[in-house]
Amino acid sequence: MDMFYPHLWRAIDINWNDHLVWKKDIIDALQTNNHLIQSLKLRADTSRDRLLWFLELELPTFPHLTSLELEGPFKQDEDPDFAAFINLTPGTGLKRLVFSNPKTDNYFALSRDSFEAIFKHAHTLQVFRIEAMSFLTSTLIDKLLCSAPHLKELYLLNSQDSNSGHWLDAPEIIHSQWVCSDLEVFACRIENISRPDIKRTIAGLDPSKMTVSIGTPQEMVELQLQMYAKLARFTKLRELRLGFLMDTSAAGYRRADKEYFRQYDCLAMTVESGVGLLKALKALRVVGLEDMEVYIESDKEQNWFAEHWPNAVIGVTDYENRDSDQE
Repeated sequence: MDMFYPHLWRAIDINWNDHLVWKKDIIDALQTNNHLIQSLKLRADTSRDRLLWFLELELPTFPHLTSLELEGPFKQDEDPDFAAFINLTPGTGLKRLVFSNPKTDNYFALSRDSFEAIFKHAHTLQVFRIEAMSFLTSTLIDKLLCSAPHLKELYLLNSQDSNSGHWLDAPEIIHSQWVCSDLEVFACRIENISRPDIKRTIAGLDPSKMTVSIGTPQEMVELQLQMYAKLARFTKLRELRLGFLMDTSAAGYRRADKEYFRQYDCLAMTVESGVGLLKALKALRVVGLEDMEVYIESDKEQNWFAEHWPNAVIGVTDYENRDSDQE
C-alpha cells in the first residue's frame, strides 16, 4: 500500500472488519505513514466487529491527528476501549471528535474513562458530536462546556430513555461558567425543570406523575429565566436543539413510548416563561423542539419567533394522541 503523494495520507477512512485478509497491510501502512495522518475515521463493517480487536493490533500513535471519528455500532465495546481509541494521539491537539451510529437503538458506552481522554484536548476541541445513544452524565457534559474555550459544536443526540443520563440537569449546572463563547451549534436536552403550567393528563395520569417539582413556585420561575439567560450568551448560535425527534422505527418501539418519553421537565419556550431573553440569538437558522412539551402555537409565540428569529426553521412534532384539555 505504497503512496507517492504524502498529502493523500492526511485523511484516512478505514472500513474495519476483523476478518480482513489485508489487515497486516493496513497496519504496515499506518505505521509507515502515521506522522502524515491528520484525520482518522474508523467504521465498523458489521455489528460483530469489535473496536477492542482493532486496538489490540500493533497500532502506531498519530502525533499530528486533529480529527478523530468512530462510526459504530461497536456495541460490545466498553468505556476503556473508547478511551484507548481517543488516546491514539499522544498530543493534546484534537479539534474534532465524532462518534456516530446509523442505528439509533445501539449505543456507545462512553463515560468517565472516555471523558478523561477527551479533557486532554479541551483547549483545542472545536467539534464534539455524539450521534448515537451514550451514558454521559450531566456533570461530564457541563465540565466540557466549562473547559473548552474554542468549542463551536456540541451535538449530543439523546436516547429516548432519560435515565441514560444523556442530558444537562438544569439545577445542577445553572451556576457553572461555560467558556465556549463562540459556540455555533448547541444540541443537548436540558431537563429537571419544574413545569407547573402543564395541566393536561399524560398517558391517562395526573401531570404530577410525569413532571418534576423542585423548590418554591418562585424558584421554578427563576430557574427557567436563568437557563434562558445562560443560553442567550451564545450569540453566534446558528443551531439550537433542545429536543430530538424520537425514532419510531427503532427496534422495540411501541406507540405508547411517544408520549411516555416525551420531555415534560424542559424549558417551556413560551413568552410567559421568559423565552424573550433569547432575542439576541439573531444568527439562528434551526431551532429543534421535537417531542418537547412546549406550548408555542399561540399568536403571541409565533409573532415573537417571526420578529426575533425570522430566518430560523422551528421544528416541533406532536404525538398521535395529544389530549385537548390543556388549559
